Amino acid sequence: MEGQLKHEITDYLIEARLDLGVDFLGIALDTSETSVKEIKWLFASGNRNNRYQKIVLQNGKGIAGIVWKTGRAMSIQNLREEVEDLSQFPIAIMENLVSIVAIPILVEQEVLAIFLGGYRKETVMDERIKQQMEAVAEKLAPYLLQFMQRKED
Repeated sequence: MEGQLKHEITDYLIEARLDLGVDFLGIALDTSETSVKEIKWLFASGNRNNRYQKIVLQNGKGIAGIVWKTGRAMSIQNLREEVEDLSQFPIAIMENLVSIVAIPILVEQEVLAIFLGGYRKETVMDERIKQQMEAVAEKLAPYLLQFMQRKED
């Protein structure tokens, strides 16, 4: 059953990536079974390889960790120009992302996951793309909540 749900989430991501016109979409979740957060990218569409699955972040580290800690969306139009130390953003390096928007997926005011959209060429990260990403994130929330609950069972 968990495999079916993973497949549904991945299929939804593929459709959403095409609809949004982004090069990459990813979802990061806390996979730790302790109180110390261990944030991993579990789902992706448009990825160039599967190395993203090896990234493990803590709260406040990397794109996902920062958005998780603040609970606020983050967008960067040109990572190469706006970020001093790109090594702090391993997903951007591995997927060769230049422009990103990361949205927290909230359930009852708690961060459940991070939803990241990225472009491999510099792209204006306007309010429209952020709103579209937030709409997709809202639709993903019930699937991700169900996925996390099944993992705990």
